[in-house]
Amino acid sequence: MRVVLLAAGRAERLRPLTDATPKCLLEVGGASILARAIRILAGQGLRRFTVVDGFEGDKLRAALFAEFPAEWFTLVRNEIWATTNNSHSLWLARGADTGPMLLLDGDLVFEPEVVRRLLAAGPPNRLALRSEGGVGEEEIKIVVGPDGRVTDIGKTIPPSAAVGESVGLEIFSADFAHKLWHTLERRARHEGGAHEWYEASFLELIQAGEAIYPVDLGALSCLEVDTAADLERARRVFGADGGGPDHSGWK
Repeated sequence: MRVVLLAAGRAERLRPLTDATPKCLLEVGGASILARAIRILAGQGLRRFTVVDGFEGDKLRAALFAEFPAEWFTLVRNEIWATTNNSHSLWLARGADTGPMLLLDGDLVFEPEVVRRLLAAGPPNRLALRSEGGVGEEEIKIVVGPDGRVTDIGKTIPPSAAVGESVGLEIFSADFAHKLWHTLERRARHEGGAHEWYEASFLELIQAGEAIYPVDLGALSCLEVDTAADLERARRVFGADGGGPDHSGWK
């Protein structure tokens, strides 16, 4: 399975920390957000990464190669990162790969069990869901139907209608990924959707009959770092006594 990791944006809400540093290179618990994620994924045997960078991409690449084997990575540059959203970055990651993929936003800090739970789940198309702690207006929210499938996904869903929020971690089958690339191609490249969140393409496929199921993380820690407050919380949770990445078996 290929991992697609998106890390192109500048993270304006974290300035001045991100004035000259990609958000994913900020440190949490003794390692960068990016290195933590890759170590955890590699510990689960996932060592084929397509990384889409943009802002200060050369710094990101240098950090990767300083810690991990270069042959693990296919690197893609979003040259227009400042004027596009993650749908465009995801489309750039399509490459020639026709297999299943794990999709990961580059600003997530999570414990190893998050990935283990997602990998162990049964349905071929699934996304990590956080249902505990309430759902904010700005989050990507999830609605689930009686059969357990995701029926709606997006920011504009009322929190009262949502079962939780999507954290930005998904696994898709080869068939779904193939359809997703074509949907992104049409929407992001030909219908003005380069500013969309990639969940708009997920929703189109769901409405066309594709099945995606949520995997509830329960009390597991999986934090999105968007603001200074988020970063401080991540550092509290994943500090010296808060659990670091699983280093076993990745080298």
